[in-house]
Amino acid sequence: MHLRSSITRNSISLFLAFSFFFGLSTVARSSSKGDDDCLASKKNRDEVYHVALLIPLYLEQVADTLWVDNLDPARIGEMQPFRFIQFYHGFMMAADSLKQKGLKVEISVYDVDQTQSKLKEVLMKPEMKETDLIVGPFFKNCFSLAAEFAKENKIPIINPLSSRSDILDDNPYVFKLLPSVESQPEIVGELVRREFNDHKIIMYVANQMQSAEMIGKYKEAIERDDETGKRKVTIVDYASDSIQGFRNFASRTRPNLVIIYAENEVLPAVLLSKLTAMKDEYQVSVIGLPEFEKFTNIESLYLIALKAHVFMASYMDASSEEVKGFIRSYRAKYFDEPQYYAQSGFDAGYFFLDALMSYGSDFERCINMVNVQLIQNQYHFVQKSGGGYDNVNWNVLQYFDYFLLKKSFY
Repeated sequence: MHLRSSITRNSISLFLAFSFFFGLSTVARSSSKGDDDCLASKKNRDEVYHVALLIPLYLEQVADTLWVDNLDPARIGEMQPFRFIQFYHGFMMAADSLKQKGLKVEISVYDVDQTQSKLKEVLMKPEMKETDLIVGPFFKNCFSLAAEFAKENKIPIINPLSSRSDILDDNPYVFKLLPSVESQPEIVGELVRREFNDHKIIMYVANQMQSAEMIGKYKEAIERDDETGKRKVTIVDYASDSIQGFRNFASRTRPNLVIIYAENEVLPAVLLSKLTAMKDEYQVSVIGLPEFEKFTNIESLYLIALKAHVFMASYMDASSEEVKGFIRSYRAKYFDEPQYYAQSGFDAGYFFLDALMSYGSDFERCINMVNVQLIQNQYHFVQKSGGGYDNVNWNVLQYFDYFLLKKSFY
């Protein structure tokens, strides 16, 4: 790996200190042969690809941070210079893994945080225009500036941590890895067709007027192409109808599906307990939307009792062999437990470095032919009209006894 820093003042001493504590290495990548399944995008296997990783390292703060009195090792990840280091570690693990498959890549790491002056200094470097892939920056104001640079120079750029769809507008070189809530209705519609086609469908909302547009999208996606009329969605506003709304519309002869759309945990916390208490009277299943994973005060016993389906943007199945291998390798290499950013870095690195190796720097033409097993979420990209590529895939998980059963839709 070829490593550069955008910090000029005291950069050498700070970087040496950082490297000593966290194992930043400068290992050159070697290579042999890779796979290519996209006939439209043949690429020379001997090509060396250049990747720029724009990550917040706050190198100017490292020297002071390392010598803080009474530094608690368990909380070191909360300090700015170390907040995103696991993303770097995960990304480099992906690069090391693909080296075994023939990857040739030079990865330049730049310290870019929310300070635009740091980014501008990096973008002025001549080698940036020859880059095949840019990863980051992680903060919105700097990402917008970097995305314009990428567009001008026709370089794919990845945003690994934002779910905002507006970063894709009018820029066909941007790839957004976190799915947006707007991509959920299509998956919900397919889930209902696949598993709840004969159910009476009731959608509970906390405030129908507040979320009218999204509620309408879920309803349309579920009812689309239904010639039987069985998939008609009844909307119940909990604020006005409470649990009586369920009694008014639920069936005692057919199974019932209750879709709970809630942007805070007040509605699901109350409704789930009441639905669980009614299981002897009604057959009830639940889908929780849009992001139940953010709720911390919901009793899992209710979700288990109702065999609830929930959507998660990121989920690591610790029982899978791929995840077990990743955790073992991470522990051995970094003497640390991989957290969210390590998983995100590995997924971003493994997917897009494989795309480069297989399809070249114009890999976007074959983006959904990249077939690799990721840690947190499989990617399925859809190009926004006139803009960039949005990952629309969510982890759909069902509570099954005391396990989460993962289901695939792409």
